[in-house]
Amino acid sequence: MELRKYRWSKDYESAEEELQRLFEVRKIDPRRWEAESGEDIAPVTTKADARLWCAEGSFMITVGSKQFSMQPGDTLDIPKGSTYNAKAGIAGCVVYQLG
Repeated sequence: MELRKYRWSKDYESAEEELQRLFEVRKIDPRRWEAESGEDIAPVTTKADARLWCAEGSFMITVGSKQFSMQPGDTLDIPKGSTYNAKAGIAGCVVYQLG
């Protein structure tokens, strides 16, 4: 897996319910987590390839020397062995994570 950001939804106004339907159809069982406004997410080193889906709110994530702004509808693939940290946006965030 290579580090890349892309859209899981073509609709800019994506909703968490839409993402949950996508998981049901594709038989994906990710972990859901939330962060409050401005909350820092401590650095994590991936033990396997990881994928993050932004369902609500926003967050900035730094993987190595690259920084990504994540909004609802965005997905980020993170390769095994990568270290990342993040900061929730002004409205906090809801994220689904696999790996």
